[in-house]
Amino acid sequence: MGGKLKVGLALGSGAAKGLAHIGILKVLVRENIPIDLITGSSIGSLIGALFAAGADLGMLEKISCSLQQKQLVDVTVPRFGLIKGDKVEALVKLLTKNMTFQDLKIPLYVVAVDLEEGKQVVFEKGPVSEAVRASISIPGIFQPKKIGGKILVDGAVLNRVPAKIAREKGAQVVIGVDLKEDPKMRKAKPIENIFDVILTSIDLLEGNSSINYNALCDVMIRPKVSDIGIADFHKAEECIALGEEAAEMALPEIKKVLEQGKCI
Repeated sequence: MGGKLKVGLALGSGAAKGLAHIGILKVLVRENIPIDLITGSSIGSLIGALFAAGADLGMLEKISCSLQQKQLVDVTVPRFGLIKGDKVEALVKLLTKNMTFQDLKIPLYVVAVDLEEGKQVVFEKGPVSEAVRASISIPGIFQPKKIGGKILVDGAVLNRVPAKIAREKGAQVVIGVDLKEDPKMRKAKPIENIFDVILTSIDLLEGNSSINYNALCDVMIRPKVSDIGIADFHKAEECIALGEEAAEMALPEIKKVLEQGKCI
């Protein structure tokens, strides 16, 4: 079934909602859906990197459900961001065994944004942990990551679901994961702290993107994570289950596309 087709998986941004990617990957692996390359933006780059490095999905699920905020957050005196990001980068470095992109079991492309140039940057060389740290640098929350003289922030600022990059890197079939809820279905959520203020503001701004992500994918998986707050990392178990549910629903379409050898 579609063995000769190159399949790309484009994992989108969404902060805590992105833990749904683990559930989606569990289903794709169980069903032997080929994943020949991965592109990731923000949390999508983090989960994609861990998977591409060969991390066991069951282990990732356990870690996600047991991690406490203090293990990830290193608050600093804000100049460019509230969180230094060293703890997250160290954790990614540990879980990817300090791999470079060349060491990964599956080709990975990580999206970040050059803040000064206002342009997208795609990482495919060098230390994986550094690229992921750049890609998850939510403006105002994390301090930007400096690499090669560039000041880098969250890839979602310009590219929420990097499906086009998957196509450009050779994927004939692109499976996308979009964690963005339909604006019409959006529910009001309480704003309780500065993290909520920044994350919700960015979420609303990003929602006005003119990019038609659906058109860039052969199959788009949309987990029903509207009730998961973008900072609700304590809801990991629920989020992963929602990812599994969404992937199960998308399976018939994925298998149909692969069987037909569809290529747009």
